[in-house]
Amino acid sequence: MSEAPVLPDSITSRADPLRPVFALSRTNGDPDAAWIRVAGELDFARAQKLEDTLRESLMQARLVVLDLRQLVFIDSSGVHAIVNASIRARQVGRRLVLLRGPPNLDHLFTLTGTRDDVEIGDVDALPAPTRRLL
Repeated sequence: MSEAPVLPDSITSRADPLRPVFALSRTNGDPDAAWIRVAGELDFARAQKLEDTLRESLMQARLVVLDLRQLVFIDSSGVHAIVNASIRARQVGRRLVLLRGPPNLDHLFTLTGTRDDVEIGDVDALPAPTRRLL
């Protein structure tokens, strides 16, 4: 008598449906501005992708807006990537503005002592030509 094959449980064999998917996109307006959107979870596995995107954008645009509004989680590697990009931007005469995300993200920059190393703002504080990239 043959046994029925053991099939993987359909729930455990797929990605966690409750875990937010990481997404990263970039919009280049002109040499003056670029807009980077991140969503989901920014962790160690994804921080290098963000760091590369920020570096490339800061080489091309004077102002880079990092939109954190759809980010639900960030770990220390994500904070590190953002803070380093912000410091590098100022060193080369560029500007990186973090578009305010959920309150826990703002608080994380305070807790890590990096709040003064980043510029966090709201959409209405951005120059009008940059807001059109929304």
